[in-house]
Amino acid sequence: MSLRKKLTLSMLMIAVIPVMVLGGFYYQYFSGVLLSNVQQRELQNNSQIIYSVDNFFNSIFKISDSLLMNEELMDILQKSYEEQSSPLEGYRGKAQVDKLLYKDGYYLDGRIETIAIFPRNNSMFYYCTKEDINPSYDIHAEEWYEKIASKEGAKVLVGVHQNRLVYAFSDAARPYCVTVGRSIYSPYDSQLLGTMLININVHDLQTCWSAFKEDSQERFYLLDDENNVVFSNLTEEIGGKFFQDGLEDGISSCRIDGELYDTIVSGSKSLGWKSVKMIPRSQLDQEIAVVPYMTLLLMLILTVLAVLVSIFISKIFTRPLQELYVKLQRFEAEKSGTPLPENQVEIKGLSRSYQHMINEINALTIKNYETEIQLRRAELMALQSQINPHFIYNTLNSIKWMADMQGSKRMVTALDSLIKLMQFSSKNSREVIRIQDEIDLIRDYINLINLKYFDRIFVDVHVEPGLENYETLKFLLQPIVENSIYHGFSSMVRQCTVQINITRKEDRILYEVIDNGKGMSKEKIRQALEEDHPLNSHSFNKIGLYNVNKRIQYIFGEEYGIQIDSEPGKYTRVIVEIPARIYKEEMANA
Repeated sequence: MSLRKKLTLSMLMIAVIPVMVLGGFYYQYFSGVLLSNVQQRELQNNSQIIYSVDNFFNSIFKISDSLLMNEELMDILQKSYEEQSSPLEGYRGKAQVDKLLYKDGYYLDGRIETIAIFPRNNSMFYYCTKEDINPSYDIHAEEWYEKIASKEGAKVLVGVHQNRLVYAFSDAARPYCVTVGRSIYSPYDSQLLGTMLININVHDLQTCWSAFKEDSQERFYLLDDENNVVFSNLTEEIGGKFFQDGLEDGISSCRIDGELYDTIVSGSKSLGWKSVKMIPRSQLDQEIAVVPYMTLLLMLILTVLAVLVSIFISKIFTRPLQELYVKLQRFEAEKSGTPLPENQVEIKGLSRSYQHMINEINALTIKNYETEIQLRRAELMALQSQINPHFIYNTLNSIKWMADMQGSKRMVTALDSLIKLMQFSSKNSREVIRIQDEIDLIRDYINLINLKYFDRIFVDVHVEPGLENYETLKFLLQPIVENSIYHGFSSMVRQCTVQINITRKEDRILYEVIDNGKGMSKEKIRQALEEDHPLNSHSFNKIGLYNVNKRIQYIFGEEYGIQIDSEPGKYTRVIVEIPARIYKEEMANA
């Protein structure tokens, strides 16, 4: 199979699998999102229903308030009509009250079925209704009467019950209603004057929500505070107990006759009533039925695009690969003298030719690296071998002068330090040494320098325990200390101090060299790090700060090197960072 076909098939496989995964994710995700949106929409509608019910009963409560504040009504209720001399006055009072109930109550809201007042001062009761009144009605026989009486004038909403106040041929035919009841007390002496009832037929509550579709499988329930069904689109369930207890506000699910329903509950905080919708999941699924078809269409479109793009890209890629393969084959043929093979581009052949070329490049890189190492060693040996003869001359003259003035003990010490320095400089060309060896070099160097400066140079070395056997660059600290002496302490007569601190910070070794010399300006700092200055006739070797910084970066990397901080007239601080590595003798000799 040619590379073009392989590439086309591979790209198709790479494209089709994500398309299938994406399609499955799209279906699951958007089905869930759309279902959640539909449920939230139904929950909002349900909340609006219970909000409308709250508003309706609040308006009924206000009507009851206005009636109880009517002075004319209070005066009539406080009169006694039981005396034999006043039957006509009782009928007149009833006519007045009935008129008040109509004007200030019944007339204000057409959903009120009956308003009735049962006074304590008269055997007859007052009412205003659209139905036929039951003249033998006794409010005290109602099981919920004590609930109204116990509230002492507060508003009481009695849940669903049969309306016995209106006439019916039988108990089964009596309509269901809900009642707002209140005890009536005198505003003057708090005497109980009677009881007021405002009855609302449960079917008149339908004005609080939109009508249900006849073909809808949705169930709707309005429940009172005792979980009784106030209203349902299944009429036979009105007045009975709801079949589920402990309903919580929100969305849940249940099964009825084996079918899954989403139960949506919204509760009234003031009334304790609940609006409950039970929607078959199959009905909600109909609203999101378009998602599978959209998913299949999307997957089909993406698959077609993947096929077209795979064919197009395979043509684009195989053409330059064919050319590259031919060039590699021609290169190998010219190098080996064999004839150029004529065949289609194959992955194995291309990989073999490429690997052969990489091997040759690696071999050349290794050879170049080894050559560079040899050059660096030669440069270091050249620098180390060029000890300034003036330095040796001045040192020996100082030793001679010391021998004449003080005897042989100091001369022996000076000669010993000089010998160690010369041995250190002339021994093998290792670039990396132990930190302890570099510290010993500094101490021998200071012993000789103090011959010239009459022991005014004081070097204090602090090494974090355990770092003595870590590796450092040869001649790393000595050029820095020498720079402090010749540039920082020149023309100074007071004691000159160089503080050397060697610590470890995570995976790095930090060298800090601080002197109390005359300091350096920013321009001199820049020159010291960026320019290679000519040889000073008094220096120990030719390795300056510039060379030290370059050697550190060349050996350890660009992220390491020297930093200088100075304040003219006060101090100079040089900070050096190199990797923290344990010194290994075999690596140093390599």
